[in-house]
Amino acid sequence: MRQPIRSFGPQSPENEAPPQRLDPTLRSLYSGCQKHVPFTAVLLGWQSSVNWFILSVICAYFMSTSEVLSKLLMRDNDEWTVGSAVLLVALPFLVPLLIGRESLPFSRDLILLIAIQIPFEILAYYIYLSAIRMAPLSLSVPYLSFTPVLAILTAALVLGEQISVRGFVGILLVTVGAYVLNIERYAHHPFDPIKAIFRTPGSRRMLVVALIWSLTSTLGKKGVQLSDPTFFGVFYMVTLSIPMLAVAGWRAKRHATTVNLKGRNRIWLILGGLSMALSMLTHFHAIELAPVSYMIAVKRTSLIFSVLYGGLIFKEEHIRQRLLGTSVMLSGAVILYLAT
Repeated sequence: MRQPIRSFGPQSPENEAPPQRLDPTLRSLYSGCQKHVPFTAVLLGWQSSVNWFILSVICAYFMSTSEVLSKLLMRDNDEWTVGSAVLLVALPFLVPLLIGRESLPFSRDLILLIAIQIPFEILAYYIYLSAIRMAPLSLSVPYLSFTPVLAILTAALVLGEQISVRGFVGILLVTVGAYVLNIERYAHHPFDPIKAIFRTPGSRRMLVVALIWSLTSTLGKKGVQLSDPTFFGVFYMVTLSIPMLAVAGWRAKRHATTVNLKGRNRIWLILGGLSMALSMLTHFHAIELAPVSYMIAVKRTSLIFSVLYGGLIFKEEHIRQRLLGTSVMLSGAVILYLAT
């Protein structure tokens, strides 16, 4: 059932307690503001009033924005430099969210989970880079569309999540739409990527990436369950940035890459870090409220924003021809919304 939308009008005294689903950061802010600025306190209850679907769409937008800004940075820098720099710049926007907490929800299980998740994230990033080097984009990128479908399996095994028939149809439509969108963008024939999996190692590697990302998304929700969305989002970003910075620093020391983060690139970097921070926060808040496969499917609509950015910023062609994949994805997203 959909979460009821909270009223933004005056609140009665018996309703002034902080919402129970509010995570500790927002809860403490809520309590402090409620005495003096009730309207602001209600706004801080967004986690209770905004449903998972809206959060997922916002996440998709900021994810696409971060990717576009990263692409602008990669004109003068390699992938490892850009990835680590964007993570590092995102931290000043995230870490202050933990200030003022009475305690941090560290536990042995949470640390163990992060110790498992982060190596998988680094491995996926490495395989992703090797896949796009080994195979044309037309034969590799479309396989990332299967992440939501694979998340059905990983979430069922790790979390015991089950989805409805309507939800499965929505996920399937989003996956097909994303596949069509990538085919129209990169390939000449709809079955080229399918054929390539039997003859191109890069295509098989990208399918492995989709499987790993479905697993790490599921582990991310488990991390939220062991703590809370804001804390886990910040903790995750901090721990992920350490090995990424180590790899980037090692490559720079060996002169395996050039680093240019001055001038206009500095602006792209700051905006990219902010977009990454907002994407991560909305991701973990959304995934707390919905099945993993639902959230990841709606998040995959970032491809739609990417198509729009491609036409507006990079002057990419054939935007109209991509309307088919976009329409199928939107249909699936609407079904997912109705399924909850």
